[in-house]
Amino acid sequence: MAPHRPSILIVNRVYPPMRGSTGRLLHDLARHFVRNGHAVTILVTTNGKSSQSKRGPIAITRVAGASQPGFVGYLKALFRIYHAIVKAPRHEIVITLSDPPLLYLAGYYAATRKKSAHIHWCQDLYPDLAPVLGFSIPSPLLNMAYRWGRKVLNKSACVIAISRCMQRHLVRTGIDMRRTAVIENWPDQELIAPVTVPAGPGPVVVQKELPDNKQLRDRRLYSDPAGKKFRVLYAGSISRAHPVDEVITAAKILLKTHPDIEMVFVGKGDGYETLAQARAAQGLDNIRLMPPQPRASLKTLMESGDVHMVTMHDEALGMLMPSKFYAALGAQRPIVFVGPAESDIARLCAQYGCGKVIKPGDGKALAAAIGLYRTDSESWFNAHAGSAAALKGRLPQEAFALWSNVVRKVLYERPDRPAK
Repeated sequence: MAPHRPSILIVNRVYPPMRGSTGRLLHDLARHFVRNGHAVTILVTTNGKSSQSKRGPIAITRVAGASQPGFVGYLKALFRIYHAIVKAPRHEIVITLSDPPLLYLAGYYAATRKKSAHIHWCQDLYPDLAPVLGFSIPSPLLNMAYRWGRKVLNKSACVIAISRCMQRHLVRTGIDMRRTAVIENWPDQELIAPVTVPAGPGPVVVQKELPDNKQLRDRRLYSDPAGKKFRVLYAGSISRAHPVDEVITAAKILLKTHPDIEMVFVGKGDGYETLAQARAAQGLDNIRLMPPQPRASLKTLMESGDVHMVTMHDEALGMLMPSKFYAALGAQRPIVFVGPAESDIARLCAQYGCGKVIKPGDGKALAAAIGLYRTDSESWFNAHAGSAAALKGRLPQEAFALWSNVVRKVLYERPDRPAK
């Protein structure tokens, strides 16, 4: 007899084709669950009317999101999500992500009512992150949300932290260590997929080989087809959790010392407006700003960066893990990380030698690190090899295996497991 495979409901704000890194991760995980025999339903919000559809074997339910701006609209969206979970057929597991904030409250109470196990996949930790992002929330309300949130997380079957520093923060702030597990995110599969080369009557799948040192030196590490620019790539959002001032300082320095270096920012967020203003006011022609690009050009875009830049404020330690880091590993490029030395990114940069760690606020050190990768080929190649080594332990299959272990543990070790 085939083993029983529980049905799984996963709840988030976005899901492809909507943009968002969490939607992409969710889609990858959902496909893994389906391949392992689970019935999977995705519950997401929409700006249009509620609907139900299928994407292959995956069922998708869309409910209306925030119909009005502000706190009231947010609460209404959470209630609609709660109601949709309760109204849907029972799933044995309900997994919530972090968008919208405090989604796990609606997910936990709805799962409890349906006698389902609840797992929270913590991409961003709320309400902890709210002050870091500059949300104006009265202290009594913030404190209430904090206590309420910790109580719910301690009752959930499992809280998946995406980094060790996030797990430490959770435990230090009241979450039972036994309720937590660490499963890192992974690069976009388009970045690490094998290359298919036609041969004979059918395709032959081969793994793409890294270029050797001579090939890279011959191209002088340039991403620009004309061979004139060395590209520092930042791909993704720039929110208030990501520092900008030191980036502007570094751009100002590099414009004088290394005019052949360009800093390219692709995405959206408040920080893009700050960069645009600085570029115009200070004549920083080495800064290029681009809107989000189509997924079809993802691999080309990521591999166009000679160095990838990742940033995070000290105050956000343990509350998020920038997905840009995994994109850099997927492209196997050196990394310059502006962020806390206690973070997992800093630890992995040191462990694998895949990048430089810069203290937030130190624009001079950032410019020096970028300049080193531009002028010192050995430093570039060592970090390039370090990224390739770090990638090997962070492939999707590694994370999927851990997820399968969590699902088994949650279902078959829960004290209220129903009898067959």
